[in-house]
Amino acid sequence: MKRCAKCILPENYPGIILDEGGICDRCVAYKERKYLGGEALKEKIESFLRTKKDINDNYDCVLAFSGGRDSTYLLYYLAKVLNLRVLAYTIDNGFIPKETTFNIKNTVDILAVKLVIEKNERLEKCIRHHILSFVHRPSGPTIELLCTGCRVGLMTMVTAFARKNRIPVIISGGNPLECGGHKQRIMLLNPNSRNISLISLILGYLFQVIRNPRWILNYDCVVAQIQEYPRLFYPKVFLRNSRTRDPIKIAPFYSYIRWDEKVLVSTIKDKLNWRETPDAKSTWRGDCGIALLKLYLWKTIFGFSDRDVGLSHLIRDGQISREEALERIEKEGNVSEEVVKAILDKLGLEFSALKVVLETSGFSDSQKIE
Repeated sequence: MKRCAKCILPENYPGIILDEGGICDRCVAYKERKYLGGEALKEKIESFLRTKKDINDNYDCVLAFSGGRDSTYLLYYLAKVLNLRVLAYTIDNGFIPKETTFNIKNTVDILAVKLVIEKNERLEKCIRHHILSFVHRPSGPTIELLCTGCRVGLMTMVTAFARKNRIPVIISGGNPLECGGHKQRIMLLNPNSRNISLISLILGYLFQVIRNPRWILNYDCVVAQIQEYPRLFYPKVFLRNSRTRDPIKIAPFYSYIRWDEKVLVSTIKDKLNWRETPDAKSTWRGDCGIALLKLYLWKTIFGFSDRDVGLSHLIRDGQISREEALERIEKEGNVSEEVVKAILDKLGLEFSALKVVLETSGFSDSQKIE
């Protein structure tokens, strides 16, 4: 499979354009990001709090804390570097690995931060039906629908918690070096389209349902899909429609703090004894078992996954060389069948059924998106 000559995005990456030199349009258009700094973040939070009445006297902000590397670093940074009063809020979706559970509890103990854990059962209620729907007629665009049930919790439960407890600032751990747009584009009727619109995404979703009506044969799961689909594939619509009384949401890695992988990983390991999930073979995407299942499916069907995208961003940002990225993708790019089997065993499903249908559907080799 041919890759960009500068990063490692593959030629079948949705919407990619390679120039005569084999360099992708993402690399050609890349511009170095500017960051405002940690003190600007602290001032943003404190100045916003000064405009609010009837707020919690004990906390400046609540952090959506998954126990992954990004949110763990942010909890350390907010509490110890910026000296903010932060509350850690964790959602248990039923698929948190034991290493992540350790990281969550150990981190808040070391930092002396209050932790609140709330259960979100929607993923557990939907995941078996969604995997069976996928196995019935596998399709690349529906891989991301396997998370249905979790996104509503991630985006709405923390907001409801912050509102109820009068904490008007929510901090999240997303970062621009791990975003690619491929999850949105793959659901379009034409994945290589230059424009992503809500209408085209809805039409793409309806097309998948028509191809495989089993996706909508469970009422609770259909409700979850309707509630979650725009949040997953087109979050802008919800940002525009947020109620004015909702807490503000800040993702520091986008505007304030540069996401530096070496600094981040060394900090959480050295200062917080943070542990990797062995099944993930990486410090990334190891905080949820379903995330590993999706990585496996992306790699099996398309020949690449989030990790190819993330490493390509690191190349453009000057953090690693292309040679390092290629070495890492060989080591980190595959999720073993044993890991996927263990996930399916937990759900009472047979890995052999998934493997057979992937092979007979022609997904044994990477596919070029037409």
